[in-house]
Amino acid sequence: MKVKKWIKKIYNSNHIHSFISSISGTLASVFFKKSLDFSTFIYDIDIITTSFIRHIMIRIIYFFLFILCNIIMIKHYVLLMKHYSAFYATVLNFSLNFFLSALCGIIFFHEKRKLLWFFGVMLIICGLIFILKDTINEEKIKNK
Repeated sequence: MKVKKWIKKIYNSNHIHSFISSISGTLASVFFKKSLDFSTFIYDIDIITTSFIRHIMIRIIYFFLFILCNIIMIKHYVLLMKHYSAFYATVLNFSLNFFLSALCGIIFFHEKRKLLWFFGVMLIICGLIFILKDTINEEKIKNK
């Protein structure tokens, strides 16, 4: 029973919507990139085999997963905007989506990142923290 309460508490917190929206957006980009990956296609049009049909079906499934993830992303982004200002929701969502997209690029597509890239990410994160803190302070002043 404690697990159900814990899960409900996490889901009812407002930042979970940002996390779900960012994960969905990141997965949507992964699925779309996979659906358009023609590097494994057979280029001989005369030969249509079950392997070719299987590749097409997998691409169609990836495309539908892309659409599903976008629907989930938009739903949770709108839920996040109900609790916070549009600016705060956008900055929060962008920062997490940026990090997760880079992580998925490394994991799924074997993209290489240089040390300078990680330094740039840290600067972006520091800037986002300053922006978010300032936004929170402005909202507190407005509420008084």
